[in-house]
Amino acid sequence: MLLIDIARALASIGMIGMSLMAIFNFIIHREIDTKGIKIYISLALCFMMLLPSYFYSANLDYFLERLQINIPFFILPLCWLIAPQLSYKQLMVCYTWFIVGVFLIAAKALFYYLMHQSMVNELYLHSQVMPTLVTHHPTFSLMCAFAAFMSWQLYMGKFNFKFPRFEQGICLFIALFLFVFVHVFSVRIGMLVMYVFIVVETIKYGIQISKFKAIVAFLTLFVIGCFVLYNSPTFRNKIINTGQDLAVISQNTSANNQSLASRLISYQNAIEICKQTSWLFGCGLGDIKDLNTQLFQQSFPDVSKPIIPHNQFLFLLAATGITGLLFFTMAFFYPIWYFRNKLNPALYGIYLLLILAFQVEPVLQTQLGVAFSLFFLLVGIRVNLHIRLNAENAHEK
Repeated sequence: MLLIDIARALASIGMIGMSLMAIFNFIIHREIDTKGIKIYISLALCFMMLLPSYFYSANLDYFLERLQINIPFFILPLCWLIAPQLSYKQLMVCYTWFIVGVFLIAAKALFYYLMHQSMVNELYLHSQVMPTLVTHHPTFSLMCAFAAFMSWQLYMGKFNFKFPRFEQGICLFIALFLFVFVHVFSVRIGMLVMYVFIVVETIKYGIQISKFKAIVAFLTLFVIGCFVLYNSPTFRNKIINTGQDLAVISQNTSANNQSLASRLISYQNAIEICKQTSWLFGCGLGDIKDLNTQLFQQSFPDVSKPIIPHNQFLFLLAATGITGLLFFTMAFFYPIWYFRNKLNPALYGIYLLLILAFQVEPVLQTQLGVAFSLFFLLVGIRVNLHIRLNAENAHEK
């Protein structure tokens, strides 16, 4: 997942490997995870709801391209029904490898920035960011925020393998390092998600432990964040670039190479597509790109790179209409309803991240977005199933 830009086949190979492992496990043991069957099927339905738009999509090549990107939402949840039952410790290993991988990539990017400050600072004036191994910077910023969040959870939960104090110290260090890096990286969505995590955790620990300690912790992180931002040239240049974006919107000038302005246009295009086609069923998944490009060319011909609607909900509204959007929303968020009485941070963390990311990115329209969101949804679901099963066993005893 983290090396997808180096070898794009790695993500597909990994998913194929997980699928084959699940199939072989079923052939040998004939076991199905019946406790989680409703949840996994609900995620599979997120792919199935795209299929009806085949019948009113003219551009079948683009339709099949979208299906290819989203097909893991159909295959992997069903494979997890028959996959080997990973232990809680093995699930934590998944998070640990992810956290370490994100930390190493972030550390490399920060080192590069320190060696080339003036060049990188200039990039931020042109809606670009410091180079990283994960080239899609909004997704990498989300990964950093989620890795920091889960590293904090491992620290607070006192989870360890062999060396408790050392491992907890490493978790705390990585969480704080990524907290600082997200500010230096200065990608808006990553910073927003980070602070939403902090607010949620402050409220939770204020209720569970001590309001005073929670407030002190929040204020400490807030002061550290403000200090980093105040002394961060990348953030100052991002503010300048954001101001330029906002000026473009207010003055209705050229939106070329302006990320916020282009996003706003893509939102307006999604609504316009519904008006021109059908609010109930949309234009069809295969035709959304062509119609969106036409609207860009008609109203904003100066934009050299038209973008698809950069909001997951508006993208689905334009492609599949209100019908498809409602179906997707109910299926996608069903796991939250299922575990509503006992939500673990592993699951509510990834959902919080995705809800926010969906507002500014079509997360499920990229291979990396699908791999990242689906994998940690599945792992989070399995963690919650473990917790629920342990609680039921304890109750029976």
